[in-house]
Amino acid sequence: MTTSLIDSLSPELQTEIMRNLGALASLHSLIRASPRFLQVFRSRKQYLLTQIASQDYHPSLADDLRKLGRASQIGQYPTTEQLGDCHYAFQTDEFWDSPFVLSPLEAAAIHRLSPTIAWFIDDYKTHTLTFLENLADRQGFSQNSEVLYSDLSDVEYGRMQRAFVRIETFKYLFHTRPETSFSPVRTSLAKGFLETYSPDEVEEIACIRDYIVRRLWGVFEDVEDDALLEETLDHPIQQLGALCRPHRWFSENGKHYYLKYMEYIMSCGLPFVKEVILSSGFQRAFLVISNSFVQDHYLSKVIRHWRTYGMDPNEKPDYYDGLYDDGEGEYVGEAVDNISQGLLWANRLRIPADYARPQLKGLRDWGYVFWSRERLQASGVLDKE
Repeated sequence: MTTSLIDSLSPELQTEIMRNLGALASLHSLIRASPRFLQVFRSRKQYLLTQIASQDYHPSLADDLRKLGRASQIGQYPTTEQLGDCHYAFQTDEFWDSPFVLSPLEAAAIHRLSPTIAWFIDDYKTHTLTFLENLADRQGFSQNSEVLYSDLSDVEYGRMQRAFVRIETFKYLFHTRPETSFSPVRTSLAKGFLETYSPDEVEEIACIRDYIVRRLWGVFEDVEDDALLEETLDHPIQQLGALCRPHRWFSENGKHYYLKYMEYIMSCGLPFVKEVILSSGFQRAFLVISNSFVQDHYLSKVIRHWRTYGMDPNEKPDYYDGLYDDGEGEYVGEAVDNISQGLLWANRLRIPADYARPQLKGLRDWGYVFWSRERLQASGVLDKE
């Protein structure tokens, strides 16, 4: 039997070929077609799965992907005992000091999520830069539109990926059965999850939460309008009336229940939220109404009651003319792990414990916490006192 040229390559080169395939499905096809590649894959399985699953994410997110992978395997409705074990594991040196490798199921979960996050980032940019442009126009700031609408920088993309990954990790940990309230223990663990992040990182999560609510609000309005115009009993709001309690939709407090329903939809994860946003007609009505369950203690309430842990309540980041330093007089450059200039501008008179407060939604609509210094300067917001 003759050996193909590719099968005769060294194991190191074959490993590099598999590492750069870009998709787990392509890797699966290759190792099924080539016994030689299968043999090399088996000897380097965890390395290859980890590399392929994480290659579409920013390099700074290795620790977040480690947590996401672990959380993705905890089960659909984790018990408080499981959450406690996971919370404890996230605080152990053994968890963080071990090499970053993913199991096959962890790698699959992380790899599947990547295109969904990419879609959300593009959608977020499209719907948020409009706010930034309108703000500049109203304030009379000069703009460089080419810079304002340029491609996302490496730092901007990394910050946004990080926030979406953490929201999905939160979903795996704290998604509950419909109409189930959080127990005090579960609420405490959820707040503890946020307290592991710095105030600016919690603000990033709050930005994404507000964006999802803004997108879902239009969906809910469309479903309600269609239901009021529908004269037949074929509409899902009639078919599922007993389940969704339609009096909540059309009552004086209907809008109040919208937010509770949105919390439940958010708790189902980013892929489901995307499906709801992209749906239309009967499918949209069915998805929304069949998931109109009250969820009152999910992400929004945890953010609302979040407070910094172990911080001086009067501590403020250094702020000098739109720049900040590292405590030694040196200006800090752009990096995913550095606090954003936009956040410093918006919060320069506010202590970190007040970040992510509900009344700051207007600022968060602009997405300022993610944008680079160049983009913010182009919009003019850093010139605003």
